[in-house]
Amino acid sequence: MSGTLAAFQAGIGRALLGEASCPIDPASPGFRFTLSVRRSWCKGRSIMAARAVLEALPDEESQRLVSEYLEQGGGSEVSLAIENERFLQFLLPRLPDPSMALSICRMNQALNLARRGAMNFSPPELRNPDAPVVRGQYASLVWYRTGPHEAPMPPAGEKSLSAESPESAVLFAPGLPNLFRLASQAEAGFWRALPAIDAPRGLIASLLRDGVIEYPD
Repeated sequence: MSGTLAAFQAGIGRALLGEASCPIDPASPGFRFTLSVRRSWCKGRSIMAARAVLEALPDEESQRLVSEYLEQGGGSEVSLAIENERFLQFLLPRLPDPSMALSICRMNQALNLARRGAMNFSPPELRNPDAPVVRGQYASLVWYRTGPHEAPMPPAGEKSLSAESPESAVLFAPGLPNLFRLASQAEAGFWRALPAIDAPRGLIASLLRDGVIEYPD
């Protein structure tokens, strides 16, 4: 036992002096077992972080994306919120467009943004009608697209959405009671046109209160 301990300590010393890259044999069963456990933990964290998006994909595609994410170091964040944002950003350019999975991914990103803004949000005072308005820093409008037999799905953990069309505009903003709601046709058109001036005062007042729009600095 003492000889084994001495050899281990010597290996540590050589590693510290730069004479050995690692005192542990990467080919050893123990090392491989540790890597296996770590990968399993990272995989579980990744799936938890973006479950709603992954469940909207075929199993084979979902597994492929998780494996690719793990190969790039994914799943190692202690904070599930940070892991969620990292994985969603990874998935965004890899999802079919249009698709339910892509819509859910964008909606979850928009919800994360609105949550950050809600922590310190206070609606600005209404200015004169000629003052220009822009999109809110923590606001988003996401077009949610479903197939003919797919029901609209809310962001993970939130209340359900109702829609009569397979294509719906959903507003996300820090001043909304649930941080999101379906947008009217007028609101969706107004969002596309931003920045704007001389907009209807009632619409401006409502969207300012919700944090959907703001005045530029």
